[in-house]
Amino acid sequence: MERAKNRIAIIGSGISGLVAAYEVNKYIQKEQLPFEFLVLEERLSPGGTIKTVETEDGYVDVGASSFDLRHSDVRPFIEELGLSDELQYSIGEKMDRFSGHEFIHTEKPTYHGIPMQLKDIMHDKELSLKDKLTVIVNSSFNDMRRGADLCISTANFLEYRFCKEVSDLIAYPNYPENIYGSIEISPPEIFDTNLITLFEYTDSKMKLDPEKIDFYTDGSGKEYTFKKGMSTLVKRLLRDVEGFIQTDKKLEKITQIDKGNHLLTLNKQEELRVGCVISTLPLSENYDLFSEQIDDQLLIPKPISASMGTVFFQFPKGVIGRYPVGHGFVIPKRSEFQIAKATFLNRKWPSFENAKYDNIVVDIGRRQEDTIIELPDEVILEFIEKELQEIINLKASYHYARVYRWPDVIPHMSVDDRQRLIKNRETYNQLFADKGLFIGGNGLRGYGLRNAIGEGKRLAAQAIAYMKDKNATAF
Repeated sequence: MERAKNRIAIIGSGISGLVAAYEVNKYIQKEQLPFEFLVLEERLSPGGTIKTVETEDGYVDVGASSFDLRHSDVRPFIEELGLSDELQYSIGEKMDRFSGHEFIHTEKPTYHGIPMQLKDIMHDKELSLKDKLTVIVNSSFNDMRRGADLCISTANFLEYRFCKEVSDLIAYPNYPENIYGSIEISPPEIFDTNLITLFEYTDSKMKLDPEKIDFYTDGSGKEYTFKKGMSTLVKRLLRDVEGFIQTDKKLEKITQIDKGNHLLTLNKQEELRVGCVISTLPLSENYDLFSEQIDDQLLIPKPISASMGTVFFQFPKGVIGRYPVGHGFVIPKRSEFQIAKATFLNRKWPSFENAKYDNIVVDIGRRQEDTIIELPDEVILEFIEKELQEIINLKASYHYARVYRWPDVIPHMSVDDRQRLIKNRETYNQLFADKGLFIGGNGLRGYGLRNAIGEGKRLAAQAIAYMKDKNATAF
């Protein structure tokens, strides 16, 4: 029983779970703490949404694929892991927008497709005269602070500052939901705080010096990944914690035995006693485990999950009849196409510059548009190839193609639920922390790899502090 009191259980072995395990192990080793830990993973292998495929042309990520320099920089952590020399930075022009059956590319400074200067928005050929007049009025006179307002979505924030078409047509397709969440329901504070920095005030852009403007501008060198794919990060973390991972272990229930001690029910019949629990499961799964109520309000609201998929194509050189100017293209939502984004790896990453084939990764599935993920592989391949035929004028079929699915991987919640979640954050943090329960994971505080790494670090620090306090007499 004494051993169980000193045991930390980490639920989930995606990036946040592996980082939490790495950090917990580091604390234990550095401070010679009398604790032990284990990682419980429902799947048969760790890594979460990281999947790197090795091809004859190189390493292709068909799940999470890159970091953006303009958001929280995780390179210090990568340097700590000794992986700095494994990085490569993006090359080539920024993404085009495919709309109106043509590629739209601008050389003007943009941030996630949004022009940085008001005059440049006026040159967008898809905005009507009415849209442009609305942009002028809103950008000139709407001077309220809306970025910190948890009651509005990021789409509403951009509509207030510019107009609805700038939000829907320009910004939306440039924000992949698996990295940022939904622009339509996440407030800017959760979605992308850089939007607040750049567009909170009518004259905010003018307050940034040229160097800052350059830092935020889309283009070459703003993204980075590993030369051998994101599995490089997984393999490095596993080097320290693989021996502590137990796979094929589904957590069914957490029962508090007494103060600070819990009984975990696994696979419906196994039981494990622990002194502390770190859950790095997605918000949708955390809801099932921690849906406690205070005053008839759920502390963690029930989210709605969306699915996404990736289709990887290799085309023989010469088959593509029309290329975008940039390293790929995005397509606005509610278009006639199922493709959300297509990345031409040969044009984006140095490791593919001399590839034998044209390698394209196509993202499909967005909130309320993800039913395509349920179709058979052969139907998806036929459907997406026809769309590519129309967009990039294919002269022949692909050399190789494969579909990868990520069902229910993106948990979403309404603006009202997100507001309540943030409002109740201190309450549920304290309520669960008092019991030795620490909750993170995709969708709770943010999305994507950078959030996963931050969550892993935060949860590990909180759990170790709790265990040290609980076992203070042992030191």
